[in-house]
Amino acid sequence: MQFSSAVFPSVLAPSMLTMYKKNLYIVSIALILCCTGAVSALAQKNTATNEFYPRLLGSQLQRIANTSANLNNTPLRETCTAILNDINTIALQLEQNQAAEIGTELERLEQSIRALEAILENWTLSESAAAPYIPSKTALEEVITALRRRMYVWTALSEAETVDASPLTTLYGKNFDDIDRLQERTYAAGQYFMRLRRPANNQTGQTWCDYLETHSWLIELEASRQPSDHSIRLVSLASPNIPVEILKTLSNRANTTLLRLESPSLTNEQRAFLNHPTVRTWKEELQNWTSDTVMPIAMLPLLEQYEATGGMTDMRALAQFLDLLAQSKTPEYRELSNHIRQQYDMPNVRIFLSRLLLNNHLPPPASEIASFREVIQSQPVIGRRQTATEFQVSFISHPTRVLTSLDVGVDLSTISRSDAFATKLFNTGQTMVVARKLIELTETGFRTEPAQARIVDHRMRLVGVNTEFDNMPLVSGLFRNVVRNQYESRIQDANTETRRKILQQVRAQIDRETEQRLRPINETISRVSQYVDEEFALRVEQRESRTDEHWLLTSWGIRSAGALSSNTPAPETQFGALADLKIHESLPNMLLGKLEFEGQHGTVRDFKEMLAEKFQQPGLARPAENDDVEVMFASHNPVVVRFVDGRAEITISLAALRLLNQTHRNFQVIVRYIPAYDDEGRLVLKRDGYISLPTAPREQFVLRAAFAKIFPTSRPLPLVPKVLENDSQFDYLTTGHCRIENGWLAIALVLQPEV
Repeated sequence: MQFSSAVFPSVLAPSMLTMYKKNLYIVSIALILCCTGAVSALAQKNTATNEFYPRLLGSQLQRIANTSANLNNTPLRETCTAILNDINTIALQLEQNQAAEIGTELERLEQSIRALEAILENWTLSESAAAPYIPSKTALEEVITALRRRMYVWTALSEAETVDASPLTTLYGKNFDDIDRLQERTYAAGQYFMRLRRPANNQTGQTWCDYLETHSWLIELEASRQPSDHSIRLVSLASPNIPVEILKTLSNRANTTLLRLESPSLTNEQRAFLNHPTVRTWKEELQNWTSDTVMPIAMLPLLEQYEATGGMTDMRALAQFLDLLAQSKTPEYRELSNHIRQQYDMPNVRIFLSRLLLNNHLPPPASEIASFREVIQSQPVIGRRQTATEFQVSFISHPTRVLTSLDVGVDLSTISRSDAFATKLFNTGQTMVVARKLIELTETGFRTEPAQARIVDHRMRLVGVNTEFDNMPLVSGLFRNVVRNQYESRIQDANTETRRKILQQVRAQIDRETEQRLRPINETISRVSQYVDEEFALRVEQRESRTDEHWLLTSWGIRSAGALSSNTPAPETQFGALADLKIHESLPNMLLGKLEFEGQHGTVRDFKEMLAEKFQQPGLARPAENDDVEVMFASHNPVVVRFVDGRAEITISLAALRLLNQTHRNFQVIVRYIPAYDDEGRLVLKRDGYISLPTAPREQFVLRAAFAKIFPTSRPLPLVPKVLENDSQFDYLTTGHCRIENGWLAIALVLQPEV
């Protein structure tokens, strides 16, 4: 970069001094500015084309810096600018294979991140009100999270340069004799396991074969001897008929098997069982195949590409690389893979629910009058009772579980009569019972515990005695005294039995009614979980749940094998919300990925019908203009959904589109939606502005007109749950506080505004 200081002064300055002696100073300044601009442009070009540079993070930092300038927030602007310079330098060093030399830059970046964290502590909504793309603290939190993630990755990469990973040359020198020897010893190990029907550790030989995958090992080893269908670019140093890719596959598998053979979770008894000479010989041969076929630094371009696009194709590529890194024989590499997995495997669905909302939908206080017939102390008792019941939901504070309780208060009033020998006794009773039934939300639905109840007040009073001797004055008084004395002697036992029966009936009633209400909900959860599993092969896992006095949070990770989840902080739940649903963009992209649009060809009608059937939404297949348009999706990230800057952005990449007997090739369509209210006051996602065709050919007008009919402004996407529209008990609620930022779409339930 000495070009500007050496060439320009020596060649150009003399002639300029002769012609413009009086303006030499101005000309020199102009030359310096031009050179500086050229260097800056070159640096920007290097940054833009550098696959190690965090493009999305850099764009976010640049936005915040620009916003800070508008708000006259000098500390934030300077901090973001310093961070941009640091990450640019680190990216250039990584590109030049100087990962071991980025330590100084990392120390400087750490100081800048701490400064940004200090600014975040005092950040308020009013400060960011002038910048619509930074609506809250969440934008800064996302940037800090992304910076911390890269600090870990970059530090691990710099340290990985000192790790003694085995070279690949030994692996690349393998030949068919090596494959035969591995196959022979794998077969012997499998036979050893299968000969033992039930080893001393009470595990069958088949269990060990499944755990160590001996059968599939043998199939893969046999397949490696067959002629390869790939276009072979690299082959074994010892045999031109063995592609290096096959050697890498066998090596990665050897790493995995050895990790299982040496797993710390094995018991001493299991270790002793695996110490047999046949297994030891197999293990020694596997060690000859171990090698790190991927290096951690190769993960960084995949990570940056995925963050920049959010597409399923790039998600799969990063996830597959992390799987390979997790199979590494180097512990530091495995630790790095596990940590990155955690960073990209956070919940992608979050639900906040307030206690107030649940209590609003409990049954109202109820009063019931009914006759009853009981036997107390072996005496029949008949009468009438009036039961007043009140319900309330309480949240039980817990850091990792969603725990609630149904609290029931029962006020029981009775008028009863019991018949004994020649006597009728009349009683009144007043009993107050409080009961609690614990309810927990789990992955499989609501789990309950038997109701608990206790009596807080119980009073019985004898209000009348009738005898058959009431017409005989002398005998009547004597008989009544005898009856009262017997009543007093037995009242305590009668009260004990009465209390026991009341508690038994209250508990049974609460258990029965709760199960009746929760059963259809659990059936729905089971049905949806089964549908998601069968149609999309997605796993639903409960994560990071917690309960406090007023709110419960249930977070869910919904993902498939070979996929990732969220990696950004969710928007804050704003004041006034009774419930808040937050969905990360990784979920719709995962669903789209399961549709396997890559390279698919068909008409618009074909794809609409497929979506309608897959999502069980017949309305999606409604006939419309341009249904006969033929399209072929691109093979890379054919459809991507992004939630950013207050908009839901859908990017469709097409390899070809045939319209009006003309074929258009290799272009993108971007459709943007923003939250809005329709004519009936319902919250919807409405198409925002024109449809963008950033890489389309010259015939943009025709294409834009066609896609405007496929995504018409007259067909917004509803955001109001159907239950709010179809059930009058939710009339007081509406959707509001819709936030779309940092990869999240959040919709809150709030009170209907007063008219």
